[in-house]
Parts: sequence; structure tokens; C-alpha cells
Amino acid sequence: MSSPLRVLLVKSRSLASKVTGTTPPLGLMCLSSYLKQQRGALTRILDVKFSRDPRAAVTDAVREFAPDLVGLSGLTAEARLMHEAARLAREARPGVPVVAGGPHATSDPEELLADPAIDVAVRGEGEETLLELCDLVAGHGPKWAEPERLRGVRGIAYRPAPGAAARTPERPFIADLDRLPFPDWDAVDLRRFWSRPSMATIGIRPYATMFTSRGCPYHCTYCHGLFGRKFRARSPQSVVDEVAELFRRYGPLDLEFLDDIANFDGPRLNAIFSGLLARGLHPRISFPNGIRADLLERETIELYCRVGAGEVSVPVETASPRLQRLIHKNLDLDRVRRSIDLLVDHGVFTRGFFMLGFPTETKAEMLSTIRFATRSRLHLALFFAVNPFKDTPIFAEYASRGRQPRGAATADYEYFGAPFNGSEVSDTLFRWLYRSAYYRFYLDPVRAARIVRDRGYWADIPKRVSRLFCNLTSFRKVDEGDARAWDPERW
Repeated sequence: MSSPLRVLLVKSRSLASKVTGTTPPLGLMCLSSYLKQQRGALTRILDVKFSRDPRAAVTDAVREFAPDLVGLSGLTAEARLMHEAARLAREARPGVPVVAGGPHATSDPEELLADPAIDVAVRGEGEETLLELCDLVAGHGPKWAEPERLRGVRGIAYRPAPGAAARTPERPFIADLDRLPFPDWDAVDLRRFWSRPSMATIGIRPYATMFTSRGCPYHCTYCHGLFGRKFRARSPQSVVDEVAELFRRYGPLDLEFLDDIANFDGPRLNAIFSGLLARGLHPRISFPNGIRADLLERETIELYCRVGAGEVSVPVETASPRLQRLIHKNLDLDRVRRSIDLLVDHGVFTRGFFMLGFPTETKAEMLSTIRFATRSRLHLALFFAVNPFKDTPIFAEYASRGRQPRGAATADYEYFGAPFNGSEVSDTLFRWLYRSAYYRFYLDPVRAARIVRDRGYWADIPKRVSRLFCNLTSFRKVDEGDARAWDPERW
């Protein structure tokens, strides 16, 4: 193939999600820039979030762009639309190679490969693997997916025979993240995202998302480990240079760091903040994906506030020491309490993440988690039902205990109100405890006053309160096959 390879990258979304916040498809933006840097590929990103009819948008994009390869990315809850997009791509351009990646492809590639419209599932970090697949397409045309070729590509699952699926050995993760180009901001219209809520709850404003590191050295049993179990970090200079470039292109804007554990190396994070201060850059930074609270130091918080503190998420998960050990998170809960107090004392808007329904969890342990949240000074708390994702240790625990609900669909792997309960209590009691956690936390006048006092954006508070009690505490399910589910106004 003499002309540059044309690659269409499609970000799937869940049509039944209760989550209203969304962010630019940072993973696809990283893939796009890498393919351009390494092979001069022509790329296009389609995020169906902004399509009134996502199916028509996929068909139109394939017909107009005429890609040589279509890449799909999504969470497990977004898998249905990944399958739809694969089918539509094949109908619009028969024979086009279709490759799926992202969290769902990493945790359950066999589910994707049961669909004949999907050729390959990429597991884990995608840059080098997708590049190798693109080279196969460019070099071998229609014969690119023959099993003897694919079995030599590390980090994928493929179809060695009709109806079968096989995994190749894992691909080593990229050690030097500084050699990767900055994300392809030209491939998306960032300003469209500025009109929607983001992962943080700060409100509508100009912002961009960033990875300053990848991977997490902890072994939480519920995590699919997309970026591996080793912490790999960009240099402070690289991060500061990217912020400076974003400011040059878009003007001052907020940042959301989406790292798994941005503060694992505290001195490195401090150096990033110091580097921003030295360059006169003062973005308001949020950590919506969470930081490790028992590693947080006062110096880091003080530097953070000097740069521009936004919102910090603190994943606690459970207040049970026994469960902390069982799920291999091993948080020092006393230090977590102190970190929350430090953040709030410094005026940082802080929210906590908690999970209910762990295998063997008792009613007393659930209540201890709810008490931890309600007695804390957290501004916000989100309570999640534990999702037993495939290929995680916790999935095996659910299966061994016979707690996997029959007929569970990919759309059920939601953040809020998921139909999973691995605990010792009945489903009825579990749902009562789940709902009561929200009511007990938020029906507190002192906390409500603190939220109003410390929150920098108030216009959407009525809408958020309504959604909180009508949506997040609900176990309702939406039929993704219903045509109304494709209306983005419902998302």
C-alpha cells in the first residue's frame, strides 16, 4: 500500500448509562498521534457522544472517510454499541478490518470475538499493538488476519478458526512514556466537550484531559489493569511542556489528570507543580479518577493549591480492614481520614468513592463503610455496586460463590445501581443499604452548607440533586435496543 493508511477510530458510548459526565476520548487521541508520528497515517476520530443517531454517524463516517482499518474503543458497559459499529462498518465497507480495544477488549476479548464483524481484540496498552496491526494491513491487504500472521502479534486476542478465540502473549508495556507524542487534539473538537459536564463536578468550562503516568503497582482484585501493574511516569518536564502547549493553543483552561495513581511518586508530582509555577502556568487541576489518599503529603497539597486546586477524588472503597486486605487495596484508613481533613482544610473540593457488595461482605461491614463516609468531611460521596469484570480475581470469586446474576448483559456493568451483589446480605437488603448510603450522606444540612460554601460552580446544583436521588440511587435498566435510547438528550 503506497498511500498513507487511513484509520477511523470510533469511541463507543453506553446508551443506557446513568453517568452524564463525559470527556474527550483521550486513549484514541493518543493512538491517533502515535500512528501519525510513526507511519504518517491519516486518522479520524468519531465520538458518538455527539451524534443524535450514532448508527447513522458510523455509517456516514465509514462511507465518507473510506478507512483501511476501523478501530473501536469502549468500556464493558459500552460494548453493545461497539458491536453495532462493527456491523455497520462492515456493511458500509465490506471486508474492512475491524479492531476493538480499550477496557472491555482487555477484560473480555472473547465476548467481542464471538462477533464475526470484529477481527481482533487488543489487550492492554494499544499504541505499539495497533501500529503492528496497521503494518499487517498495509503489507498483506485482505490476508492480514490469517492466523499464522496474527499469532505473532503480542497483546491481542484473535480467531484462529471460525468460532474460536485465542490470546497471544502479553506485550511489554512502553517503559519510556516521554517518547510518545502528545495526544492528537486536532482529531477532536475540544470545545464541544466544554458544553457538557466532565468527569469532575466543577461545572461547564474550558478544560483538557491528560495522562501524566500509566499503571498502578497495587493489585486490587476488581481492577482489570489496562495499563499494567507497574507505575510508569512521564517526566515533570514533559508534563509541563504539554500544559504549556495546551495553553498556547487554547488559552488558559482547566486540566483533569486521569492517571490511575498520579501521586504514587510524590516528589515527581511535586516537581510537576513546581515546574508549572516556574513557567507561570496556573491551570485549575482536578483528579477525577482519584489519588491514593494514604500517600498524600501536606507539601503536595500546598503546592497543588498554589498552582490551582480543582477537585480531588479519594477512592476509599471499603472501611473494613478485613476487606481492604481481601481486595488487596490495603489502604491505611487513618491516613485517609487525615488526608481528607487536610484537603478540606486547604479548601479543596473533595469527593470519595465507595463500593458496596464485595464477596463475603457483611451488613456490619457495609454499615461501617457508610459511617466512614457520613462522618468524614468529604463534600461528595459516590457509592458503587461492585462490578465483577471478566478476567479479574473478583470475577472468579463471584463465579465460585454462584453470585453472578443470570442473563447479565454488558450494559449491566454500570457505575451506579449495577445488578451485582456478592455480599452476605440479600439483594433486597443490599439495595436498601445502597440507597440509604446516599440519603444518609447528602441529607445532612452541615454538609449541604459546606458544599455550597466550597463549590466554585452553583448553577447546576438543582439538576445534580435531582439526578442524585432519581438516578444514582435507582436500579432501573434501560433497553439499549429502544430507539429512544439513541437520543443523546437522554444520556
